[in-house]
Amino acid sequence: MVSLRGWQGSADTTVVQQLVSRLWPYSSHPGGLGWEAATDQLPSETILAEDGGILGWAGVTSGELLVQARPEAARPLLDWAMTTAEGSDLVIPVFDGDEVLRSLVIEAGFQRAGRAAPLVGMFRAATPEFPQLPAGYRIRGTHSAEAAERVAVHRAAWRPMTLPWAEGVARTVSPDATSSFTAAHFESLRRTWLYDQELDLVVEAPDGSLAGCCTVWWDPAIGCAEIEPLGVVPEHRRKGLAGALCLEACAQIAARGGDRVFINTGPRADYPAPAATYASVGFVATARAHFYGFSSRRS
Repeated sequence: MVSLRGWQGSADTTVVQQLVSRLWPYSSHPGGLGWEAATDQLPSETILAEDGGILGWAGVTSGELLVQARPEAARPLLDWAMTTAEGSDLVIPVFDGDEVLRSLVIEAGFQRAGRAAPLVGMFRAATPEFPQLPAGYRIRGTHSAEAAERVAVHRAAWRPMTLPWAEGVARTVSPDATSSFTAAHFESLRRTWLYDQELDLVVEAPDGSLAGCCTVWWDPAIGCAEIEPLGVVPEHRRKGLAGALCLEACAQIAARGGDRVFINTGPRADYPAPAATYASVGFVATARAHFYGFSSRRS
C-alpha cells in the first residue's frame, strides 16, 4: 500500500534523483533536482510516496503543484498536493506523454490552461567540437582546493542586480540583493549523486581568476546531461564565455557517450539573454509540459 512521508535529507535526494532518472523525460532531470535539493530550492512543502521503495514525489509552493511519480503513486500524491496547496486557484504542469497524471488532473477538475505558455526546455546534440575562447581564457574542471573561489565566482555571476534583465526590469531588483549560494550549499552539492568535479566547469581568466562557472550533470542511464546552473561574472560578459561553456559541456558529454545536453529554461521576455545565448550555439527550445489549472470558484 502506498504511504506518504516527508523528505528526509540527502539520502532521500539520491533515491528521488534515481527515481526521476527512470521517469525521464516525464520528470525533472535528476541533475537539476539534485541542484535544487542541495541549494534549498525545493518546493516549500515536499512529500514522498513509497511502498517498499520510493515511487514518486510531490511539491507545493502556495498554489503551484508538482507531481512526478510512477502510475500507482500519482493519485495519492495529487490528492495530498491539492489538500496542502493554499488558495482557490491551483496550477500544475503535466509532462507531455504522462497520460496517467493528465487523466488524474482532469478527473480532479483541472482544465488545460490554454493561454499559458508551455513548460519549455532547451536541447542540443552532444557533439565533439570544442569551443574557441578569447586569448588567455581556458575552461577546466573545478579543483578540489578552490572551494572558496568556486563559491565566489557563482555569487558574483548571480548577483541579482547585475543579471542581464530586459530593459526596465532591473529597476525592480534590490541593489543590495545577493546570491543565496553559500559554502555550505557547495559542500552539499559536491556530495550529491551525479556531481562530477571534472564536469563542474569553470572559466579561468588570463589573470588566473575565475570568470564563469557551469555545473554539468551527466546521467548515463538516460544519455542526457543537464547544465544547471551557468553564470558569467559581469566584467567578463559579452566575450562568448557562456556559449563556450555550453559547447564545452556538449563536447565533454559526447566524449562520455552521451547524445544530448539539456538546459531547463526557454525564452523569457523579462530575462531574454540566456535563452538567446543558448540558441546561438545550437540549443533548441522544446515544449516539455503543459499547465492545467483548477479553481474552486468555478461553477
